[in-house]
Amino acid sequence: MGMVPISARVACQLVKLEYDKARCTHHNAGVYARQVLLSLPLEVDGIVRLALHSLGVYLDLGYTGNEWLSAVLEASHYGHSFRRCFFFDYKEQRRPYPRVTNRGVQTSPPASNGRVRKGRINA
Repeated sequence: MGMVPISARVACQLVKLEYDKARCTHHNAGVYARQVLLSLPLEVDGIVRLALHSLGVYLDLGYTGNEWLSAVLEASHYGHSFRRCFFFDYKEQRRPYPRVTNRGVQTSPPASNGRVRKGRINA
């Protein structure tokens, strides 16, 4: 098991512990993930912090913890990057490798019938 599934499971357990500790308050579910995030020592790995942030966002969006965990585990199983595993809906519409040149991200040029010769388009 890699760092993504372990971090996701740790994040879920930390939020469950925080929820059980403060069960009498009526907060939105994402608040508990942010409370855990604020109370963690600085030595905790950044990927666990990212997992807690992601869990808090998706709990605010109406997902359950089990739905979030299963989606993260599935994305990790298929080999996605850890950012895409934790923010699956946000990264879903992006291509994995945008065309980047020294002028920034480029879109595909419109199709033309001309030939390319020595860096110029000839009609």
